[in-house]
Amino acid sequence: MTRRAQQAEERREHLIDTALHLFAEKGWNATSIPDLAKAAGIAQGLMYHYFRNKEELLLAVIERHSFLAELKVLLSASSERPARQVLPEVAQNFALLLQQKRDLVQIFICEAQKNPEVARHQDALIEGGVEILTSYLAVRMATGELRPHEPALTARTLLYTIFMSQLIHVSGQLHIPDFVQFLLQGILSPEEQTH
Repeated sequence: MTRRAQQAEERREHLIDTALHLFAEKGWNATSIPDLAKAAGIAQGLMYHYFRNKEELLLAVIERHSFLAELKVLLSASSERPARQVLPEVAQNFALLLQQKRDLVQIFICEAQKNPEVARHQDALIEGGVEILTSYLAVRMATGELRPHEPALTARTLLYTIFMSQLIHVSGQLHIPDFVQFLLQGILSPEEQTH
């Protein structure tokens, strides 16, 4: 990559990070291109060199700050470990990840109701996590560790409950370890429940 291409990529990343903070702080509709250019320290016209419009920039923010890759890492590193160990860790780490991505969560809170494209991306992020967790649960079910059940429903219940608790700021009211233990009692095989 040439120096010029590297600088262009760095500037694009800077614009995405700047937009993340402004969109979370002011909302997507209330943030103007001049606001973005000023906060990023560039000329307004240069914004259009990187993004055709504000919606394209919003989608770049969502894509870049997605938590799906981190969720994949959490689950792939645990593929051989028992669910009684993995699910509490995944739940806690997912909640922590959402707290670290608070600006992105704030954008989802504000924009998903108004912008179908944002809502689609929000759903795709969670459903991507559901897919990964469903695969893990299906493997654990095949080994006999988990009783037969609908793993996609369990995955959705776990991830959406945590996601929604972060969206509406009830994380102090949702005691994640207790919630996961409650979930595990329903899916662990009888043999596993005695361990």
